[in-house]
Amino acid sequence: MPPLHDFSGYVEGSLLSPNIGNYYVGKGAVYSQLLGEHSYTHVGNCPTFEFMAKVTQLDHYSSMTGVKIKDFTAVIEIAATLTMVLEEFTARNMGFALLGLPSGGPSPTPDVIDVFANPVIYGALRFIGGNDVGPNWTVDFPLVSLRPNKALSLIGNTWGTIDLEGDVLYDHVSGTFGVAKATLPASPH
Repeated sequence: MPPLHDFSGYVEGSLLSPNIGNYYVGKGAVYSQLLGEHSYTHVGNCPTFEFMAKVTQLDHYSSMTGVKIKDFTAVIEIAATLTMVLEEFTARNMGFALLGLPSGGPSPTPDVIDVFANPVIYGALRFIGGNDVGPNWTVDFPLVSLRPNKALSLIGNTWGTIDLEGDVLYDHVSGTFGVAKATLPASPH
């Protein structure tokens, strides 16, 4: 470890702590691949992409003394949710919000979305980190069910957004809920 008076700012690439090169300011790109598709499609600018794990536990208490004492905790359920905010109003992204995937082709062919034609949209999501500060993470979720989680505002005085939520499901093909892989941070010197 360099002496405390060395302020050169050099940080060796590492995912071990302590290391200021592991501080993180997240940026990146999000891609979706719907069931039946063979490649991922960029969703456009996505200022929010969040993963939230939910662990349900069952506590056990001993009743052999005057005061019950917790002596064991079992995990009985695991689940996760993804939240994302999309800023590009493409036909595909609008289809996520309207629960109907577009029919038609790439621009300039007009797309038509049959609202509620796809009440459950299944697919895979991939986040590829592109941040300048901290490790770059690539995270793949092979099976997610997507749905809107806020009202779609078609009139407003600020930038419009498409707010989505997805249940991260266990994928029997890959045998996982997802995988995450980091690329070592570069030295900021």
